[in-house]
Amino acid sequence: MSRYLFVIPPFFGHVSPTLSVGATLLARGHEVAWFGITPLKPEHIPAGGSYHVPDLTEYGEDIALMLRRQDDGPSVSGPEVLKLALEETYLPIARFMRKGLLDFLDAWQPDVVVNDCITFAGALCARLKGIPCVTTTPVPPDVMGNAEETAPKIAEWQQNLIRGLQEEFGIQEESLHIHSHRLNMVFTSRTFAGLDPAPPHMEFVGPVRGRPNEVLFDWERLRQAKGPKIFVSLGTLLVDIRKAFFSKLVEAFADEPLTIIAATDPAALESWPENFIVQGFVPQAALMPHMDLVICHGGFNTVNDTFVNGLPMLITPIAYDHFHTAKLIERAGCGISIRYKRLRINELRSAVYELLENPVYREAAVRIQTTFREAGGNDRAVELLETFAREPEYAS
Repeated sequence: MSRYLFVIPPFFGHVSPTLSVGATLLARGHEVAWFGITPLKPEHIPAGGSYHVPDLTEYGEDIALMLRRQDDGPSVSGPEVLKLALEETYLPIARFMRKGLLDFLDAWQPDVVVNDCITFAGALCARLKGIPCVTTTPVPPDVMGNAEETAPKIAEWQQNLIRGLQEEFGIQEESLHIHSHRLNMVFTSRTFAGLDPAPPHMEFVGPVRGRPNEVLFDWERLRQAKGPKIFVSLGTLLVDIRKAFFSKLVEAFADEPLTIIAATDPAALESWPENFIVQGFVPQAALMPHMDLVICHGGFNTVNDTFVNGLPMLITPIAYDHFHTAKLIERAGCGISIRYKRLRINELRSAVYELLENPVYREAAVRIQTTFREAGGNDRAVELLETFAREPEYAS
C-alpha cells in the first residue's frame, strides 16, 4: 500500500474531485492525507483520511484579502484577470504553503504528492524533496489559448513570474516545475476537452464521484413540485453578484410552470416565489438525476454533474476559465451560453425554454455523458495513481 498526499487550494471546486479520488484510494487500503491553507469541514474528509493546515498566523490577513479578491473576478477582464489569478492568488498560495508543506513532507513521508494544477507549492516542494508528483486538473485545458503564439509578451511575463517563484523555493532551473511532467489527470473526457492528440503525460479520466455529502434536503417538496425542474448554482465563490443574479432569475421565472432549485443562501433575497426551492448547500450529485436542466456560471463540478446525467445547460460565464468552458459546451451542442454581463430577462427566459423544448441539446448532452462514462472515472484515476506509485517513471 502507498501514501498519497493531495495538496489543494482553498477553493472547493478544485478540492472536491480530490476527495472523491481519495475516498476510493482509502477504500483500497492506501493512506491518504490532504494539505491546504484554510480549514476544511471534517465531514468533507473521507473516513480514514486526514486534513492538515500549518500554522499560518503570520499570513492570516493576507489569506483573508486573497479570498476576498476572488469576488473581483467579474469586474475585471483580460490581463487583469491573469494578474488576479497568477500574481494575487496562485503565487501567494504557494508562498503561504512552502514552509509548512516542506515540514509536513519530512514528517509524513508520502510516496506520491498529488498537487492541484493551481497549487504550485505541491509540485515544487515534491521536486525539492525528490518525491514523485502527479498533477490534477479539474477543468479542461484551454488548448486554444496558446499564449506563446497568440500573446508572447504575456507568456513571457507568466514564465518569468513562475521562474521567480521557483527561485524563491530554491529551484534554479530554466524549465518550469509547477506541474508534473509525468502524469496530469484531467477530470473530463478527451472528447469534451477537444484535445486530440494530447500530450503523453495527460490522462483524461472523466468526472469522479464519491466524496462525502450528507447535506439534508426537502425531498418531499421536490417530489410534489410541478413542471420541469431546473437546478441553479453559482458555486461557492462570487458572493457579491448573487442578489443581482437571482433577482433576474426570479423576474424571469416567478410563477412559471416549472420549479427552480436554487443553491444559494436564502438571505440573498428578501422573499422567493413559491416555485423556488432555495437552500445554501445541497446534495448536488443526488439532485441531478431529478433535474431537466441546469443553469450555472461554469464551475466545473457542476458542469460535470450536469453532463454525467445527460442534461442540457445554460451557462452564464462570469470570469476565469468559465468562458473556455462555455465554448466547449456550445461546440458540443449540449447547451447555450449567455455572458453574465449581457444577461437579460427575455433572453434568459427564451434560452431556458429553448433548452427544455428542443431535444437536440439533451441528445448532445447524452453523447457527452457517454464519453464521460467511457473515460473511467474513479477506477481509472486510482489505477493511474497506483501504477505511478509502483513505477513513477512510467510516464516520463
